[in-house]
Amino acid sequence: MVDHTFARTRRSLLMAAISSASIALTAAPTQAQLMLEEVIVTAQKREQSLQDVPISVAAMSGEKINDIGITGLEELTLYTPNVNINKGQAQPNIFIRGIGAGTNGGFEQSVGLYIDGVYSGRGRLAAVPLTMDLARVEILKGPQGILFGKNTIGGAINITSAKPTEQFEGYVDVLYEPEHGEKLVNVVLSGPISDTVSGRLAVRYDGFDGWWDNEQLNEEGPDKDNWYARASLRWEATDTLEILAKIEYGEFETNAKPSVVYQSDQPQNFLGQDVFPIIDDLDRAAYDFSDWDDTETKVFALTANWELDFATFTSISAYSAYDFLSQRNSDFAATPGLHRSPLEEYEQFSQELRLVSPGGDTVDWIVGAYYQQSELDRSSPNVALDFLQSGPLAVPALVTTLPNPPGLYAQESDSWAIFAQGTWNLADRWRIGVGIRYNEETKELDKVTFANGLGARAGAGLPGANTIVLANPASGALISDLRSHDFKGLERDEEKFTWSLNTQWDATDDMMLYASVSTGFKGGGFDGAYTGAGEIVRTGNLFTGEPDGGTIPGSDPSILDFDDETVVAYEIGGKMTLADGAAELNIAIFRMEYEDLQVSSLVGDVFKVGNAGESISQGIEIDGRWRLTQSWTLGASAAYLDAHYDFFDTATCTVPQQEDPLGNSGCLHPDGSNIAPGETGAQDLTDETLLFAPDVSANLNVEYYQPVSNSMALRVNLDVNYTDEFYSALDLDPNTIHPGYTKVNARIALASVDGLWSVALIGKNLTDKKTRVWNNDVPLTDSNSYFGVPERPRSIAIQARYRF
Repeated sequence: MVDHTFARTRRSLLMAAISSASIALTAAPTQAQLMLEEVIVTAQKREQSLQDVPISVAAMSGEKINDIGITGLEELTLYTPNVNINKGQAQPNIFIRGIGAGTNGGFEQSVGLYIDGVYSGRGRLAAVPLTMDLARVEILKGPQGILFGKNTIGGAINITSAKPTEQFEGYVDVLYEPEHGEKLVNVVLSGPISDTVSGRLAVRYDGFDGWWDNEQLNEEGPDKDNWYARASLRWEATDTLEILAKIEYGEFETNAKPSVVYQSDQPQNFLGQDVFPIIDDLDRAAYDFSDWDDTETKVFALTANWELDFATFTSISAYSAYDFLSQRNSDFAATPGLHRSPLEEYEQFSQELRLVSPGGDTVDWIVGAYYQQSELDRSSPNVALDFLQSGPLAVPALVTTLPNPPGLYAQESDSWAIFAQGTWNLADRWRIGVGIRYNEETKELDKVTFANGLGARAGAGLPGANTIVLANPASGALISDLRSHDFKGLERDEEKFTWSLNTQWDATDDMMLYASVSTGFKGGGFDGAYTGAGEIVRTGNLFTGEPDGGTIPGSDPSILDFDDETVVAYEIGGKMTLADGAAELNIAIFRMEYEDLQVSSLVGDVFKVGNAGESISQGIEIDGRWRLTQSWTLGASAAYLDAHYDFFDTATCTVPQQEDPLGNSGCLHPDGSNIAPGETGAQDLTDETLLFAPDVSANLNVEYYQPVSNSMALRVNLDVNYTDEFYSALDLDPNTIHPGYTKVNARIALASVDGLWSVALIGKNLTDKKTRVWNNDVPLTDSNSYFGVPERPRSIAIQARYRF
């Protein structure tokens, strides 16, 4: 249960910290020469100062990302409380304020990822190095359902790459970490090709030997071998027309992906083998099958910006695609209980048209239209399937006796939208903004799963564990039919209006206050993990599997459906410039009310989906910067988050609740009574926490810059990041909680004053904290076994950069 007393105590501490910071910044000695660099963002589709945008936005320039040694988007989020990005176990996780997409192939992200204005709705597109050669990264918190469209119900991450330059320039950036064999090389060239055309080429190689050992296979990982290139052209066709073309290609291969079984009752299977030998909770495991991913990404985008007399017309045409092939030790065991080889192919075409007024008029406005078409093909054939190899089971003891063809999940999606946003400048210091968007989307699906030759080991009351039966002894149902279906021509249509309303007041020349209310939605879809029966189940012979002509009812295709989720969000905040421009302080207080939040839970051997009834995400965020002297700059951010289910009485029960319901109450019948052994039920998680939603998170960062000669300077960056405890498993099993932790990173660099070269030492996780980004139940077994995806231990690397 949520400890509300402890939560109130931490909230009081946070409010005290906010108050202290505000007083300190206000009382800072004013020095006119100490000015913070202005941060420019495009969160509202036009360039604005971050301090003028009525949205909670965290932004970092590409130069700053390079200066502090960030090599991945997940590292960037350490500086942004209430944001959690990690690679997870089966797919990337992107959560803002406790809102994100669960693990299921049918889900799209709840936090929209936009790269140079192009929507990347599938998590695999996040495989690209999102911090390479950038102009800036902006993290927009809360629903962004007007200008950024559908599936931004939790927020949006807006990434802008560096553009071609009119002057020749470039750089080479090399990083090497000897203990884990990390190698990172960036090469960038940019400059004019003709009087009106300029180009830019950025190439990255990312290699990694690893820090985790699979002792059974004698493998070390994660073993990475990644290549990525981005080429862009800029054509100034006329004084008023600019055309940008970009092509990206990447190959990303990771072998021996780390995971560990960190807790187990150590059962043996029917062959007397140890299934889950626990060797270490971070950097060692023993598996009989290696996890690996191989992803190929392709992106082409063409952007035209035409300066008209009354507005700027922008067209963004884009094609995105990826091919993904992987191998999964899905039972997390040292025995072949369940091995899979998932593969995906995805293609997306999108077109956005937009008119943006120049700004500064009585009414500033934006109007536009968006179209997107996509095709997704998924399959997950079983390489090995013999459930009793995993020991005592929580699911029927299946075994494959014949090879099976791969299944099929083929989805086509078409969506379009029109949108408009206006800001009425009522007075010099008062503005009102209104936005509206209309969305339509159609999804069509064919889903087929084959299970030929699927039987069950008859160890429970029948002749021995090595006897295989092909039909359920109780009902005669063919076990292959219980795990096969043929659903074709399924379709769902959705249409939604989303709107926003905000007001801004410049209380002083250095203080902007705002209030907003907005809505958002995320489209529904079809379960990508369902492996159950179709509409009809045949009956047949127990041992031969020969059909006898009988049938029993199966499952209706509606079992695949999950509904769209919606939100109404409220936010008030203030953005302040203090100490004559030497300091900034921003505060946001928010409440977001969600209906039908899409959730995913590990049940048996798959992640199954559903909708939670009602959910609330509310809290307070504060961030600030203060240039103390010419040499010292201090930055800090903190957040208190109360993200919980307001009503959710159909959650999955934990394994201990199912295995021992008398000793672990809480798994309930619909009437509220506790289940008995052997029965099934559901948890009531009303008032309990959402996933990836720590109560308190904070960052403190310090930068020291000091010339040591006329040509060289010393730059030191230190950051301390704190995250409170949180869950990543939907059933909120106490055995899966992530304890709170503090991590410390540092960078010490010697650089030329003119910025042409630098040499740096980068230390990450200097206190060597042992943490995991993902914890969950081990599939199949009821032996109180749990696995996790560990994070990298301490690393110290050397980095060198040369610009020309």
